[in-house]
Amino acid sequence: MSEVEKYEAFLGALRLRYFSPREITRYADSVRNGVKNDLPPEDLWENLVPTLWTLDQLRHYTKRPIRLTSSFRSENYNRQTGGARNSTHKQNLAIDFQMDGMSPNAAFNALLRMRKAGCFVGGLGQYPTFTHVDTRGNIATW
Repeated sequence: MSEVEKYEAFLGALRLRYFSPREITRYADSVRNGVKNDLPPEDLWENLVPTLWTLDQLRHYTKRPIRLTSSFRSENYNRQTGGARNSTHKQNLAIDFQMDGMSPNAAFNALLRMRKAGCFVGGLGQYPTFTHVDTRGNIATW
């Protein structure tokens, strides 16, 4: 069994309502400035679970499709994206996403309400074209 198949089996076992394993693993195929991303190492797989469940809840709550635009980033790939040196993407804790029919600001505010309600503990970032969410274990907002 390949690493992709193993990771997709792990993700499939989570039984997420709105995300297929391939939606999550395809970001490993991304290339930026000639640098290819990669799958997270197996010891980081569990890190993404709370973030995925948070987005699964957001999708259920808003009834709007979510497109994952960034998840795990290898060190070299993160550098090419201009990601933060200590990015939670490198720890497989973070996802950047876009929502159909919902602005990044509206998605950010929905997640802010969820965080205040105790649904997750982590970071929220609002950008012009996407929203960032992570489950780092402490509150961060930008």
